Amino acid sequence: MKKQLGFGVLFLLFIILLSFSDWIMEWIWLDNLGYEQVFMTIKTTQILLLAGALLVALLYVLPNMHFLAKQFPSFSFGNSPLGQLDLSRFNESQFRKVLFGIGTLISLFFAFAFFMRWDTYFRFHWNETFNQVDPVFGNDLGFYLFRLPFIEIIQNSMIVLVFFITFLLLLVYIYSGALSIQGKSGIMARSGITKHLSLNVGFWLLLLSWGYYLERYRLLYSESGVVYGASYTDIYVQLPVLWILCFATLLLALIAFFQIYKRQFRLLMIGGVVTVGIGILGLGVLPAAVQKFIVEPNELELETPYMENNIEQTRQAYDLDSITERNYDAGGSLTWEKLQDNQATLDNIRLWDPRLLIQTYRQLQEIRLYYQFFNVDVDRYHTNEGYLQMMLSARELSNDLPEQADTWVNRHLQYTHGYGLVMSPVAQEGQQGDPRLVIKDLPPVSELNLEVTQPSIYYGENDPGYKIVNTDVQELDYPKGDENVYTSYDGEGGVSIDNFFEKLLYAYQFGDMNMLLTDYIRDGSKIQFWRGVQERVRRIAPFLRFEDDPYLVLSDGKLYWMQDAYTTSKDYPYSETSISGINYIRNSVKVVVDAYNGSVDFYAVDEDDPVLKVYRDIFPDMFKTLDEMPEGFKDHVRYPKTLFEIQMEMYNTYHMTNPQVFYNNEDLWTRPNEKYGGEQLKMEPYPLLTKLPGEEELQYVTISPLTPNNRDNMIAWMVARSDFPYYGQVEVFKLPKERLILGPAQIEAKIDQDTDISRQLSLWDQRGSQVIRGNLMVLPIEDAFLYVEPVFLIADDLDIPQLQRVIATTGERVVMEPTLDMALEQLFGKSPPTPVTPQPIAAQADTTTMSTAQVIPASTQEFNEVQKLWEEAQQALNNGNWQQWGEKMDQIKELLGQN
Repeated sequence: MKKQLGFGVLFLLFIILLSFSDWIMEWIWLDNLGYEQVFMTIKTTQILLLAGALLVALLYVLPNMHFLAKQFPSFSFGNSPLGQLDLSRFNESQFRKVLFGIGTLISLFFAFAFFMRWDTYFRFHWNETFNQVDPVFGNDLGFYLFRLPFIEIIQNSMIVLVFFITFLLLLVYIYSGALSIQGKSGIMARSGITKHLSLNVGFWLLLLSWGYYLERYRLLYSESGVVYGASYTDIYVQLPVLWILCFATLLLALIAFFQIYKRQFRLLMIGGVVTVGIGILGLGVLPAAVQKFIVEPNELELETPYMENNIEQTRQAYDLDSITERNYDAGGSLTWEKLQDNQATLDNIRLWDPRLLIQTYRQLQEIRLYYQFFNVDVDRYHTNEGYLQMMLSARELSNDLPEQADTWVNRHLQYTHGYGLVMSPVAQEGQQGDPRLVIKDLPPVSELNLEVTQPSIYYGENDPGYKIVNTDVQELDYPKGDENVYTSYDGEGGVSIDNFFEKLLYAYQFGDMNMLLTDYIRDGSKIQFWRGVQERVRRIAPFLRFEDDPYLVLSDGKLYWMQDAYTTSKDYPYSETSISGINYIRNSVKVVVDAYNGSVDFYAVDEDDPVLKVYRDIFPDMFKTLDEMPEGFKDHVRYPKTLFEIQMEMYNTYHMTNPQVFYNNEDLWTRPNEKYGGEQLKMEPYPLLTKLPGEEELQYVTISPLTPNNRDNMIAWMVARSDFPYYGQVEVFKLPKERLILGPAQIEAKIDQDTDISRQLSLWDQRGSQVIRGNLMVLPIEDAFLYVEPVFLIADDLDIPQLQRVIATTGERVVMEPTLDMALEQLFGKSPPTPVTPQPIAAQADTTTMSTAQVIPASTQEFNEVQKLWEEAQQALNNGNWQQWGEKMDQIKELLGQN
């Protein structure tokens, strides 16, 4: 008996494991991270919502099924479609059980909709107020963001359920012969059946009336007018019609209920036809007619109040009201003295392009096949060489191991983590056009005061599957010469995998029986899964929206990931919807993930955000205050790119607060175009360390030029600050409209039109290499602009982009030199131009080196001779005379002492 009981218990545990393995695993994982409250609150809410909705559905559905079953003895299915089911073999009791089963399934489908909308319920139950009302109905905005969405779910779900059950009853009654429609005689059916249907139709009409009542609030999200939100036609036509439909369907519901006592089917039908007619005319024909014949001829006058509502609400929803506008004359001329006064800005101009630098990092610093760089981040650091903008990338574990090493033990027990990072200043280069690597190699070596004391990366942007640490297999730490250095994990990351049931759980979840068979797992072993930063934070806080790209931070010798999180909504009344499908956003949370321990900390940075307040009420222990964030992390907080882009997108239109200007789009702005890889692309915002106009302090900002719509000249530039105590301040510097100030596309055109630069780049592009012009940087320097664009060269046989030239201009003269300093010196007349000695495709084996050689003559006389020989060489090259071209190039090299 005990043995049977034991097997029964084991079987029960096995069933529970199979059925709830996802939940069990998630609960263990969140409990290990200290967020079990999140799991318990969400799952408890889901279960209660499911149970509550199921109970409500069953209380409606099962009585209907019971009454239907009672009519079964009088049914005659004959040759109807239901007759093919051979239902005559059932008795009433059996038929009732079948109907109860069908009704329960229908109720489960109904309840599952609520199970999935737990977050909507959270906002409904723990709703907050905005202390601000909508301009039409006078409700607090919290009603629309928190309460209305869940109320609409209830109404929509109930009306679908009642309609489906009523339709199902009607079909069964018709095909069973219990109900028929016979011309003028109307509906022919037993009294109980007509009462049954009338009751359900009445319920459905009541819900429809409720739906029309709620539909009034949907007018605040209307897209039918000149702006998003309720317009003149919505308020003066559709709103009254919705009230009429609300009362009409309520009256119809009462008539339907009256059918229980006395048949008034004809009255119900007439009322239904009239109501449908009102709906078609009042919500379709009449609004279109009013819009065309009344509104359009007087659109500006009639729609002005509604445009004002849209402008005001949109600016509040995207926090555009907090953006400060300043005038920027840009009328000064950029001088050498101004450049010298802003040397710190010049030292931090981002010459290296992240899209290209990742390839350089991979070629030079991946070192082993099992390491990989996945992304390049841009940040700033206080160093012994000053406040510098840096580019950095984590050396993470690759998804693929070398074929000879791709075993289960290596994949899950030995190759467990990445190691170290690469860091390089954005504006500095090393030898032969490569970046200057201030942190590199294994173990990490630093040229600055940025030491790496804990380089192991167990949690990162990439998730190469689960790893088991603290086993009898030593973990590869890093390669050292022909040998390897091994280690055992000493951190807090991972959950225990000590006993059989834990092994069984993870073996089943990951579909890997090796966990049950291996002898390497011991007491104290831990399994690490969901190691990717993005997946990690989303599983902990599925109610937040996250920036697509976490970024690496080196703080106090340890590696961390910082992740921006947003509270969003699509239910802010009168607010224009962004390209992201939302119409409210706040960057209310910063997340820090320890790359070694995997711990996750959430910091509330906008404690006034009502949406965040909801979640802080639900999860009171989850969010730390900004004051609790270590100073080392605060030094690396940055204004998030996604928020900046969304605000810029909306501000391009909604900086126009005058309704007439707004209506005519008189001052519509847009993001400028730039040239990259031979294509015209929208310019992305870029980070910059600079002094803003009128300020002396070097600050880390995100910046973007802005141009008028369908024009290329620059009209303004937007900047968001990232350094405390100014973090979060967004400013727009407006340029004078009466004077032409060149935008990025116009600067690109001037570069293209420079014959010397174009010829030089074209020549490189034809000689076994590819030329790529990087991001154009538009840099405000005091009261003027400097434009800088790097030029990269990629040899066909060596995929390592090299920084070979820097183009600089103030909008008039354009120069291209090997370095930024040389370009600026030539631009301001401090040095002569530097000649370039490119080679033909088949001239020499060392194409890359020779085609990128840079030389500077020692005297004016030498320079004139070099220039003359260079022109003769170019002429020979154009004539296809390779021998003469080679002779001239040899003379240049001899003259410059390069033999």
